[in-house]
Amino acid sequence: MAEANRIKRVRREFVPAQCPLTAGEQSAEVLLDFVSRRLEPEAAAVFQKHVDLCPACQAFVGTQSAVWQALDAFEAMPVSEDFDRKLWARIEREEREPWWKRISGFDAIWKPAIAVAAMALVMLGLWMRPAPPPAGTASHAEMNLDVEQIDRTLEDMEMLRELGLVAEAGSARQM
Repeated sequence: MAEANRIKRVRREFVPAQCPLTAGEQSAEVLLDFVSRRLEPEAAAVFQKHVDLCPACQAFVGTQSAVWQALDAFEAMPVSEDFDRKLWARIEREEREPWWKRISGFDAIWKPAIAVAAMALVMLGLWMRPAPPPAGTASHAEMNLDVEQIDRTLEDMEMLRELGLVAEAGSARQM
């Protein structure tokens, strides 16, 4: 793997006037190319001089070098000879199961999702609930009562007017 990375050389220019960590994302790629040994030898030599003087780049190169060394040392485990047969048997077995058993494997997802949905329904119910009337205002039943009471009062006044016991509103003002 390391040899394949060394073969692919990237031509990048390094401007030593500014630290690649502070110059932006494109300049920071120079650090990765340096650590992965993809820089041209001339650019790598110039960059090595910068790394020797810059503590931030030294720390970055140190950690990235450790990662690359770990990747170079990594060896994949061999796969057993009957791996394919076991894999296809398991796929076949799971495809034959009913859909509700296949979903039940997602308990870690469904249980929190149900709780969130229930909470959302409660919040929606509270939000859509009619607000209580402000203090000092009458309810619908009281307003209907007031309308009926006003209607009866007007009928009573009309009856008193017909009997002559109450003066007309216009003539009472003139007096």
